Amino acid sequence: MPLSARIVRGLQDSGLELYAPRFAALSDADFLTMLMSDYARYGVVDVEDKQRLFRLLKALNEEVRNRSRGGGGQRAVTNELLDLDAHDGDLLAHACGPAMQLSPMQEVRAVAEAVEEPDTPADPPKIRVVVRKRPLNKKEKDKGEDDIVDANMQRAYVVVNEVKVKVDLTKYIDRHQFNFDDALDDSVSNEDVYNVTVKPLVHTLFANGKASCFAYGQTGSGKTYTMNPLPIRSAADIMQYLALPKYQHLNLYVSCFEIYGNKVFDLLNARKKLNILEDGKKRVVVVGLKEYNVASVEKLKSLINQGAGQRSTGSTGANADSSRSHSIMQFALKEGGEDGKLASKISFIDLAGSERGADTFDNDRQTRLEGAEINKSLLALKECIRALDSDARHVPFRGSKLTAVLRDSFVGATARTVMIANISPNSASVEHTLNTLRYADRVKELRKDKAQRDPGGVTPGEDPNYYAAVARADEEAEAVKKPSKPILRAGGGQRAGGPNKVTDSAANGGGRGSPGGSDEDEILSEHNKMLDTILEEEELLITAHRMHIEETMELVRSEMNLLTEVDQPGSAIDQYVNRLDKILKQKLEGVAMLQAKLERFKGHLQKEEMITTTMRPNKKR
Repeated sequence: MPLSARIVRGLQDSGLELYAPRFAALSDADFLTMLMSDYARYGVVDVEDKQRLFRLLKALNEEVRNRSRGGGGQRAVTNELLDLDAHDGDLLAHACGPAMQLSPMQEVRAVAEAVEEPDTPADPPKIRVVVRKRPLNKKEKDKGEDDIVDANMQRAYVVVNEVKVKVDLTKYIDRHQFNFDDALDDSVSNEDVYNVTVKPLVHTLFANGKASCFAYGQTGSGKTYTMNPLPIRSAADIMQYLALPKYQHLNLYVSCFEIYGNKVFDLLNARKKLNILEDGKKRVVVVGLKEYNVASVEKLKSLINQGAGQRSTGSTGANADSSRSHSIMQFALKEGGEDGKLASKISFIDLAGSERGADTFDNDRQTRLEGAEINKSLLALKECIRALDSDARHVPFRGSKLTAVLRDSFVGATARTVMIANISPNSASVEHTLNTLRYADRVKELRKDKAQRDPGGVTPGEDPNYYAAVARADEEAEAVKKPSKPILRAGGGQRAGGPNKVTDSAANGGGRGSPGGSDEDEILSEHNKMLDTILEEEELLITAHRMHIEETMELVRSEMNLLTEVDQPGSAIDQYVNRLDKILKQKLEGVAMLQAKLERFKGHLQKEEMITTTMRPNKKR
């Protein structure tokens, strides 16, 4: 049934009459339920046209709802022009429920019925970056914290309004703007997140590609909340594809594992320890990982719940239920059985929360070591991104287990990746938020040609002279500290420092005027080095202990053989004594070596505790 005259008139009034023939095959219901991700299928790719179409759909849907209610506030259905500006709200707002509430999961059959193959969507970019802002939580509201993040979904940018303090203690707002593929505000539901991020990747999966979606952000920014519904929603769409005759030869296999403390555990097989290795073709293989053949969404739900229950979590200063590991769930399409040829795969990676070292001093030692290991793996990921950005001849994917797993996500012509950067809007998290956005921007830059990339891979602020202002602030801050010595400018001129100059955040403790910041930075740097030393020595100590046990067992076997020989008639007692003396000396040497490693490790643990104790009073000032 073709579109009604009312909708055709709406297209004309909105300046979209050129697209009317492309919508001609749609019914009114199909047109009114069209999603943003479907716009490109009908040729609507211009940003302004997308906004016009969105406002039109919103106005028409409100008309339909008012008409169905039949109550007050009903809009008269006439031939008058639609007031589209009256409906100029945020994109997707008409489909959203309460902020950050799980959208009702669409009911799917246990085994999908055969459906028509969806229209082939436009090929998604190699790397797509989406930012999601969460709302202020109750704890932050009780503290009186402000929402300093503005997410503009129509123009796909995020603005962070950072409060800074000048030298004369007057406050001012420093605006940081970042542009991404999509910017989702706190009213967007998880269903909408799926449609924007993962749904386009499902087609990649059936085009023999490798797709991945990973969430990045500080602890408590909503990564796990965002990632949890995505696998099961994608499974529903995958089942629809598999029900088609052309894909009957493919089977879906599901696996789930975590990387915790640089160790890998199978979350669907009683946390069995695994190894990540490379095969002869330089492909990353998780050895011993158990895969489950899944033919229904219900079975997948149970596997997801099983994996979530096995995942390592803990309490930190920022989050009472923080993910302390990187969780990876993989859907693999294979031809035939479990040992069949891998056709394609999609990975869902929920990264552990990043934390600054300064925020971890109130945690116990185990949590501090976990945080150090998490940050180390995230740093390795960042180094890989930098190497790819600079076209380095060597990309250090072997730097950590995490980067080894994500290698397929960044290399290869058929690789497609979506990064969801989760940010917290509260003023106390401004440094974390800016770090997350800069990290996400670095990832976004990877898909551009080198000539198009921003210098340094960092999105400039709204003001084009932003970095020049920061450089001047650096100089002026130095002038405040040393007023008697003029600062040489790059152009050869001189500028004397004054008491009313603006200080840069790095020179003045993040713009907060904290005294003794350099001493705290030195202590923090020493603490980070000590944590790295402890993590390295922990592996060495455990390895040495295993070798000591193996050597001890070998010596025990030698002792048993020696006793058997000495019991024989005519055995030489001198030979027995000499061999026993040699065995006992080997035992003592082994114990002494292991004891020395243990004492050194204990000393570093005590030193780390002392540094932490020294830092705690400074935090309470």
